[in-house]
Formats: sequence, structure tokens, C-alpha cells
Amino acid sequence: RNKQTMGQKREQTIEVEFTEADKECLVRLVKELVAKGAEGDKGDFKAWLKATQKGAMKTKLDPAKHEWSTLSDFVLHLVAGKGEGKWAPVARRHLGWSRWAQRRDEWTRWQNDQNEHERPKTGPWSLVGRTASHANYEEQYAKLPSYNEHWARSKKQRPPRWSQEKGTPPEMLGVDCEMCETDQDPRALVGVSVVNEKGIVLLKTLVKPPGKIVDFKTTITGLTAKDFKGITTTLADVQAKLREFVKPQTILVGHGLVHDLRALKFDHLPVIDTAMLFSYKNLPRSTPGLADLCKRLLDESMRAEGTHDSVEDAKMALELAKWEAKNGPTGELEPPEHKVDPKDLVKLFVHRIPRGTDVDDIKGMFSKVNGTIGVDHVGSIVAVKGKFLGPKTKKDPASKAMTSAYVEFESVEKCNMAFKSLRGANGTDALGLPQKSVKMVVGSEAKKPEKEKKKPTSKTTASNGDSGLPDDLSKMTVVKLKEELKSRGLDLKGLKADLVARLQAAIGTGDGGGFSSPDDDDSDSDAPLASLAPKETMTVMVRKMAAHEGRAIGTKDKSAKDVASPAKRKPVDGEKPKRKVGRPSRRARLAAKGIIEEPK
Repeated sequence: RNKQTMGQKREQTIEVEFTEADKECLVRLVKELVAKGAEGDKGDFKAWLKATQKGAMKTKLDPAKHEWSTLSDFVLHLVAGKGEGKWAPVARRHLGWSRWAQRRDEWTRWQNDQNEHERPKTGPWSLVGRTASHANYEEQYAKLPSYNEHWARSKKQRPPRWSQEKGTPPEMLGVDCEMCETDQDPRALVGVSVVNEKGIVLLKTLVKPPGKIVDFKTTITGLTAKDFKGITTTLADVQAKLREFVKPQTILVGHGLVHDLRALKFDHLPVIDTAMLFSYKNLPRSTPGLADLCKRLLDESMRAEGTHDSVEDAKMALELAKWEAKNGPTGELEPPEHKVDPKDLVKLFVHRIPRGTDVDDIKGMFSKVNGTIGVDHVGSIVAVKGKFLGPKTKKDPASKAMTSAYVEFESVEKCNMAFKSLRGANGTDALGLPQKSVKMVVGSEAKKPEKEKKKPTSKTTASNGDSGLPDDLSKMTVVKLKEELKSRGLDLKGLKADLVARLQAAIGTGDGGGFSSPDDDDSDSDAPLASLAPKETMTVMVRKMAAHEGRAIGTKDKSAKDVASPAKRKPVDGEKPKRKVGRPSRRARLAAKGIIEEPK
């Protein structure tokens, strides 16, 4: 086991050379070089492949599909050329991280070889072990991207076994951050607090993030633009302070600590994530809140002022860890029984919406013409409220930033009926609340002004009758629609509304059947038929604000343990079996749920 440490300063002197074991490192490195537009004597990566590779490999732009030697040649070609001073430090940064990660993996294997009876069952080190055994630990903490630019790592990372063998007691530090959104980072650091086990505040400062702040998250942080006047502390300053505090035996403690470390761009182990130590019954995907845990286990109330306080959160996470180290492990907790405000029961929560999405597109999900709902409920929508919606926010196709919105209805009944009528996969969120995955039509026709409909000519009417098609094509099944479109050589893709519009346009223009002559159409023959083009859709999530009886937690409705199915009673001799009530027809069941209209 190589105990020699390699600091990030020493990485700047690494010789740039690669081996087959560096394939993963090379893939990351080439992706960053491509993103930064790196070019050598033979151009960028795409041009270099065309000039040096043969056959199909010339056009494969994914670095992972190339041999390590090919990627190595490209990097060395950049470093040896005019870009040596610019691209060599990038290559050294990735190489240095790979060498450091290899040594940390060796320490981890050594830690895992520790005998079970030697591992602490109580105290801070036991919580470190419980955090490390969580299903999400490897993905969240062992794979922090500290190979990226502007990231920092603690000077010396050692596993718990190292401190135990040296007799060094653990030192816990509580960490919590404030985040905002900038034009460069959706979770940029704007504040950080660090406290020790005695409750002494070691660090509390606001941070000036790079770029322009577009959302202060004031409702959560309580921060406004006035608070940042005269603030000069940068992310690098905070990282330097942390490197002073953090030692090999230091344990960073926080609730959902991974989000704080990502905002700090700081990589350190060992850690205790109190969010990974507790769970609710029957809600495996739910994370208990820090305030709820402190109220139950510590009998302490948090956030009396209503806004987030990073010092308070850091202290309470540390107190919670100290309590669990002494009294744990705590079993599964009963979910909280608080209810949703009745005013919110008339709303549906729509999330995973790209920013800049038009409000009419959200309303269009509840329009029957788009085929996303069985019964039209647009008329019962009172308002759609949310941040970063169009037209105030411009839509950027290249951006991955998402937003959410609330759709408010006239009454709770109409809200529930609208949710039932939505066509999509049923499921639940982490709290057991009902939600659906729904395809939202972009550029909904419901928002466009209707053009004057041309009166059908006698030829068209006669042709419809002659062809056996009903006057209202929407009454046809999808199978029949596709058969008619196929016979005309038209596209079969899209929702039912697309198929109806496409067939109607084909009938109106005389496509494939000679239903009308060109003289009957006064429109421009060169004008594009928008209805023939398949509609663009995107998948969004629509969630109810509460489960049954207005509960904010839906676990009791989904627990199979709470409600045991009664055993079937065998009829006594001579007793006539009870007559079974006939099951309603499928059409009647769908009508009762509001998915289709009641048959007249």
C-alpha cells in the first residue's frame, strides 16, 4: 500500500504519458478537451480522426469507442504542439486525479478487509460505516468529480481503520451551505457555515459566485441582492479554509451532505450523512427531513423564522449525529401525519418542465384535442402558476434547466377528475403521492387561433360517403385510422389527434383518393401542411398535492402490511352461496372514473 500522498500542487509536475490502465482517464480528458474546443496542428478531435484513422473509426466521435492508444496519441499531439502551455495542465489534472483515486481505492480495500469484531458498533466511526453501507453512497461520495476544474480535495484522506490503529480520536465538523442559481450553475455556492462538536462556529461567510445570479432562492435562503454588497470572498477562498480545518481524522457531517460538497466543489472522506441513517416505513425512496428528525429525536424545533439558516442546520445535523452515535441505530420511523392545506387540494403539481415552456402547452395536456386526456378539462382550469415559464422566459433548446408549475382548478372534484382522465403511466413519488408520466404536446393547437373553416364541397361530402368514412373522423379507432393512412401512403406516427388531422388533410386535398379537385381549394398549394407533421412531445410528471383524506404522506394507502386480506369463508352445508354482483362493463367503469364521457 502506497502511503505517499499526492497533493494537487504536485500534479502540475506529472509527466504526461499514458498506459492502457488510463483508458477511463483518457475518455474524460478528451471529452473536456473537445468541450473546450482544443485544436492541434491537425485541427480538433473530429478533424484529427479523419486525418489519422481508417474506415469507420474516422467518424466515431465518442471517445469511449476508441482504443486508449488512439486517445493518447490525440492528447500527446495537442500537448506537443502549440497548445502545450494551455492543454498540458488539463492533462496533468486528469492524470493526477487518476493516480490519487487509485491510492484511495487501495485504502478503501484495506478498510474493507478489517475484521467485523474490530469495527466500532457505536460512536462516530460506526456512523461512518453505516453511511458507507448505504446503497447510494458509492455513486454520491466515492465518485465526486474532483478531476474537474475549480475542484479541491482535502490534503490527506484516510479511512477509519487508520485512525483507530493510531489511536487518533475522530473530529466531527458540521457543514451546511446556501445555494442560488446563476447563469453558469443552477446550484452555485453563496454561503457556507462550519461548526465543531462544541457548537463553535469556525466559518460563516457569504460567497460571491461566478457569473450573474438569476435566482437568489429568497424564500429558502432569505438572501437578496443587498446582502451581497461588498462581498469579495470566492469559492477558492472557502476551499482554502476547509483544507486548513480538515485533517485525516476529520469527519464532515451534514444532512444530504453530498449537495453541500458539490456546491463547495470539495472532495473529502470520511463523511456522515444523516439523511442516510434514517428512513420512513414503507417509503424506501423518501428522505426524512432534518427538522422532522430533530423534533422527534432531539425534541428541538428548527427554522422558527421560516427561512433556512446554514449555521442552525450545521449544528443540528451535528447534534443529530452525536445522538445517533450514542443511542442508535434507530429503526424505521412512522411518516409524519401532517395534512395539506385545503386550498392546495385544487392544484396539480407539474414538474420536469423545460424552462421557457409556454403556459398554453401545460394547459394543452388537459385538452382532448391533443389526445393526452379522455375528457376535456381545459375549461375548469383557473390558473397556471410557476417560475421561468414562457413567454417571459425564453426557451433555450440547449439548456437542461427545468422548472415546475401548479395547475389550479375550480374545485377539488374537477382537479381529481382531471388527474384521473390524464393518459399516462400511474406511479407514486418518494412520499407515496399519486403521480403520472404524461406526454405534453409542444405548440398545442388549442392555443392557436382557428382559421375560417371552408365549407365542405359537394364533391368532398360525396367522397366521404362513398369511401365509407364517418363525417367525424375522431370517432374512428386508431387501428382504422392507421389503415386509411397506410392505404394513402402517409405517416402512421403520432397521437390519435395527429392521425385524425393527417387523414382529414388528406381527404381535403384529394391525396390518394381524388376526393376534390384543385379548383375547389383557394389556398396556396405551396403552403406547408402543419397538421401532417408529427407533433413534438415531451414527458413531464403530474402529481397530486395529497393522497387520500388530504394526507401529505401517502404511505398508509400503499402499505400491504397494514391491511390484511380476509380469509375466504367456506359455505356451511345447506347454505346457499351469495350471488355475485356482475361487474360493470369496461365502458361504464371508465365513464365512472371520468376517463371517457358518459354514454348518452
